[in-house]
Formats: sequence, structure tokens, C-alpha cells
Amino acid sequence: MEERKERKEEQKETTEVKKEQKLSETWAEDALADLEDFIEEQGIHIRQ
Repeated sequence: MEERKERKEEQKETTEVKKEQKLSETWAEDALADLEDFIEEQGIHIRQ
């Protein structure tokens, strides 16, 4: 029973954090840039 209570409390906390974080207008471009950086860090270069 206590495990369930702890999980519910954790879920409430993460939900509250998500609500507070707002997406910027350029979130898609930012995500693509981050993904490209990550791929290049792995040693793979993308042709553009």
C-alpha cells in the first residue's frame, strides 16, 4: 500500500513539473539541432 502512495506522489510531482515547463516557439528546431548534435557525437555525420 505504501508503495502505491509513493508512486502516486511521484506522479503528481512529475505532472506538476511538466505543467510548469512551457515549450518555446522553436521547440521543433531545437529538438532537431539537439538530435543532430547527438548523432554527430556518436561519430556519424549527416549529409546536408
